[in-house]
Amino acid sequence: MYKGHLEFLVCPKCKGQLEVENAKGNEEFIYEGKLLCRKCGGGYEIIQGIPRFVPQNNYADSFGFEWNKHKKTQYDSQSGVESSKKRFYEETRWVVNKNGEHCVILEAGCGSGRFTPYALEIAQKDGVVISFDYSSAVEANALSNPPSKNLLLIQANIFELPIKEGIVDKCFCFGVLQHTPSAKNAIKSLVEVLKQGGEFVCDHYPFNKNTWFNTKYYFRPIAKRLPHKMLYNFGKKYIDFMWPVFKFNRRMFSPKRANRLNWRLLIPDYTSQGLSEEKLKEWAYLDFFDMLSPWYDRPIRMKTLHRYLQEAGLSEVETNSGYNGWEGRGKKIRNKQ
Repeated sequence: MYKGHLEFLVCPKCKGQLEVENAKGNEEFIYEGKLLCRKCGGGYEIIQGIPRFVPQNNYADSFGFEWNKHKKTQYDSQSGVESSKKRFYEETRWVVNKNGEHCVILEAGCGSGRFTPYALEIAQKDGVVISFDYSSAVEANALSNPPSKNLLLIQANIFELPIKEGIVDKCFCFGVLQHTPSAKNAIKSLVEVLKQGGEFVCDHYPFNKNTWFNTKYYFRPIAKRLPHKMLYNFGKKYIDFMWPVFKFNRRMFSPKRANRLNWRLLIPDYTSQGLSEEKLKEWAYLDFFDMLSPWYDRPIRMKTLHRYLQEAGLSEVETNSGYNGWEGRGKKIRNKQ
């Protein structure tokens, strides 16, 4: 982390001011060290240039496993398509400010960092993206998006953010909320660090009539308890075995029906993305594990997401169908004069 980034951070427990101890690095960047809270005495390690505000092992460690194994699988530069860029800009509806006005952007649950480059585009050269994950996936992010004056990577708990309240201009949270113990409390926590008038956008797995036919939910109670390596290796063998079925379905049925059938057979199907067959299979390996390994996977109704956003203090709330199920957005209500 850069020393100047200390102005954005606070103790996640008591919100006290932090100071650096035993710093190793250079005049600007800290590679190793410790952050100490002046108020409660709490201490947090800086490892590989990333402040760590949570234990290394937690309920999200399956994401650390998958994203460190698939560091760049979903990056546009590796997939050959602009899937991440398209999703980021269409979901956020943000545009690069032509006047060059910088801002502070919070990326909640960064994973391997497939959206981080596009958040940096929005933040501008003098802005800052604060990107965090609960798991060790932040290390995969750091390999592709090295920490800089414009990027602060941290490992943190979405319910105990080590970020000063009211400093964030924009926050996005993609593919995360359904994998937390409480989407409602997670949204509330993220909105608290927004400035008045700050923008928030998220997505969430949907609960609807099709959920009952989503095969993964019948296997997850057992699969999520398996060792990560065992589940991942089984998934690769399963995908390889079922790949002829995958291709048969694509030949015999309409694209929509084939897609639905393949997913019900637990063969992730991203044919619509325009990926090569090699990349299709790589994404299938990743998503088979991603479907079955998370400890939490709790779909909700659209009206429930709408209510969560309103209760968190957002105005101009809008919910609709999108890339990952439901999309939700709003602005933090301004203080009354």
